[in-house]
Amino acid sequence: MTRMFKQLQTFKTVFETRNFSQAAEQLFISQPTVSTQIKQLEAELNTTLFTRNGRQEIEPTASGELLYRQAQQLLETWATTKNAVRATSERTKIPVRIGASHTTASLILPGLLKALAPFSDRFDIEMTLANSAEILTQMSQHKLDFGLVEKPLVTDDLNRLAFGHDELVHAGDFTSPLWLLREPNSGVRHYTNAFLKARNIQPDQVMVIHSNQLIADMLAQGVGQTVISRHMVDATVPTETLSANYRRQFYLLTKTTAAKNLAPVQNLITTYLQSWQ
Repeated sequence: MTRMFKQLQTFKTVFETRNFSQAAEQLFISQPTVSTQIKQLEAELNTTLFTRNGRQEIEPTASGELLYRQAQQLLETWATTKNAVRATSERTKIPVRIGASHTTASLILPGLLKALAPFSDRFDIEMTLANSAEILTQMSQHKLDFGLVEKPLVTDDLNRLAFGHDELVHAGDFTSPLWLLREPNSGVRHYTNAFLKARNIQPDQVMVIHSNQLIADMLAQGVGQTVISRHMVDATVPTETLSANYRRQFYLLTKTTAAKNLAPVQNLITTYLQSWQ
């Protein structure tokens, strides 16, 4: 049983990295061990899971695609089962993995984590900060239990609960040629691109920054201009109110088949977010 789960975990990592060497590095095992485990799994299933397109590149077969979907559920069920069994005898804390976009992290997380703090004896909370698209990917790969994002992302494996609103504004030194932009997959960048297109602006100078807080700090020092949440902007920074198109919704992503032991914390998170303004 243990051997099978090790093989499935190795397969899952190879599938996601598309590279045997990278999978070995992530799993802290040798590349030959990775290759051996994949071959053993293929022999057990009497199928080919990957095909090679070059010296390093590999692609999953139809069998590999199917096994990946099933392996995700199986590995998560096994992890949940182990935690539940251990909890009955060891009072082990239930791991809760929450992912938040940079905007929701700044605006929502402090209050949410305060609301969850009284239950820290029951839950072992781990936070991940990333842009909205990366949060969705990690949720789909079962690396996160809950996701807080500001883009209306959707997938068959996840539920989406809308809560609260945020207002984006044009802020900074409006005469500056320098535009401070978030990375391409962030929610704010999506609205910034729309703003630039609507105003027919093609910035001559651009600085890409993976942090709303750092952008806000630069604006406060009189450096550049951007589109950013009004909540993030210092009162001394000039702002321009934009149309209703720049008023955005926040979303909580949860799994369609969430583990039963996560139901209490999901209820706590949902209750807090529904009251958030």
